[in-house]
Amino acid sequence: MSDINKEINSSNISEQKEEPRLMESYGSFPVWSLKLIDAITPEFLISKEPVEKKKLPQ
Repeated sequence: MSDINKEINSSNISEQKEEPRLMESYGSFPVWSLKLIDAITPEFLISKEPVEKKKLPQ
């Protein structure tokens, strides 16, 4: 039963996590600059799917 409690606690933590505010920083970048970059970037440059990694021959 402790595994179930851990899952519930971890899901509660992720739900409580809020977006950083405009004047805070995300890593080493100010949030306002990231939002500005996101706003001016054209949609065709934003990829929604991860790029497939090529397997190297062995």
